[in-house]
Amino acid sequence: MGRLPYLTTAPKETSRQVGNFLGLNTGTVIQENEFADMKNMSSRDFPAISTRRPRGGIIRTLGKPHGLHYKNGLAYVDGTGLYYKDGKIADVTDTDKQIIGIGAYLVVFPDKVMYNTSTKELTSLEAQWTQGSSATFAQTTTGSTMVKITCTGIGKKFSQFDGVEITGCTNGAFNKTTVIQEIADDYIVVIGDLDKTFTQASGLSISRKVPDMDYICENGNRVWGCSSANHEIYASKLGDPANWNAFEGISTDSYAATVGSDGDFTGCLSHLGYVLFFKEDAIHTVMGDKPSNFQITTVSPARGIAKGCEGTACVVDETLIYAARNCICSYDGANPSSISEAIGDRRVSQGVAGQYDGRYYASLERDGEWALYVYDMEKTMWHKEDDLHIRFMTYGEGELYYIDMDGNLSTIAGDREETVEWAIESGDMLDGSIEYKHLKRILFHLKLEPGTEVDVLLKYDEEKDWEKAITYTASSYRTHVLNIVPRRCQKYRYRLEGRGAATLIAMGKSIGLGSERNGSI
Repeated sequence: MGRLPYLTTAPKETSRQVGNFLGLNTGTVIQENEFADMKNMSSRDFPAISTRRPRGGIIRTLGKPHGLHYKNGLAYVDGTGLYYKDGKIADVTDTDKQIIGIGAYLVVFPDKVMYNTSTKELTSLEAQWTQGSSATFAQTTTGSTMVKITCTGIGKKFSQFDGVEITGCTNGAFNKTTVIQEIADDYIVVIGDLDKTFTQASGLSISRKVPDMDYICENGNRVWGCSSANHEIYASKLGDPANWNAFEGISTDSYAATVGSDGDFTGCLSHLGYVLFFKEDAIHTVMGDKPSNFQITTVSPARGIAKGCEGTACVVDETLIYAARNCICSYDGANPSSISEAIGDRRVSQGVAGQYDGRYYASLERDGEWALYVYDMEKTMWHKEDDLHIRFMTYGEGELYYIDMDGNLSTIAGDREETVEWAIESGDMLDGSIEYKHLKRILFHLKLEPGTEVDVLLKYDEEKDWEKAITYTASSYRTHVLNIVPRRCQKYRYRLEGRGAATLIAMGKSIGLGSERNGSI
């Protein structure tokens, strides 16, 4: 006698629990503890996911911000004014600035001025003198190679050991770049070959010049810079941002070199004791500690800083991060590596970044939309905050300062009184099976501050619209259970939207399993 047929039954219900939330992942297929989209979320309570900290209060509002830097106090440019510690220190041009610190100095480009934060002295990096009376060239002593040039006011704008350019001299041998050996108001002494004393009535000019540079940085007590127009890399004299033409064959000399790589420079930065000069497809590294042993090594092709993204380059916990042409890269001195797969390797048009609390904060424009992304270096996770469009960022004494598009100067974290609006959205939930299933119950283990409101929304299969399931208004710390009317689907998504501080510690769900055609038996 043959066996009778029998039916197999699918398990009526299975339970799953999810925690250890990993942050943002905009990929097509993601894990159930990752999120396809979010707003104002943070990894600060990992393995839970929580809302970001409130931002700092508005320190002041600038009318036309052009730059920001921290050097024992905030320096910023508002319109045509350069300010330090809230006091105006100079008039500058109405353009965006690069501001760096070296020793006690603030150096500002392209205006080529420096400010001594200790003595409060403002100095132009460049100086120019033009002859207004008779000038005499004579040896300091018979047979000496030291030549004294005497003329009213010739030394007033310069200093001893300045590298200067002499032009307009009737003796062509003195039309050159040289270093001032001695100086007083009405004479300078330079090295030269002179057989006979002579006098010149007019036409003589002396200048201390600084090259026009696209990007600057500080390393090893020198200012470094680069020029795309000249394909050159420069370094100032040691400890002297005003001198770029001092070439005496000594360790404190200025430095200049030509590079042969294609394309324009896109940024420069000091990293791990080296100076890095970037192009979109090349990285030039300057090694050494004095001009006699400076060496430039080039890696090409390599993912360099993207054009217009020089502001995204930032060192976080000894690792350099920046926006390359089609990804965000980390660089440890060997080869760049993409770290942006989770947020999509889309081109960054422009942006600015800074570091705070072991995290990389980057306000980026991608596909025409601005958003503030945060990368946690320790946990290697991305989170997205809001659409904050930041113009300038700088780190100083434990705070990350920024100026937004409205000119508001603030800090990335602080005690501002604000109700943070937030959201997290799951990816497509298949729950281990592509067959149809019934979502019966979802439990959210949420820590909510009293008064926080949370909306729970669901979406099934290919539906375009979200369906609001319930709204919580918090009164205490508890697990919030959402029982819903079972809905047959292949996949689903959930989305939490809230107003106020919240932490999602874990979630659980009960699923009724079915088949690819029918529900449970």
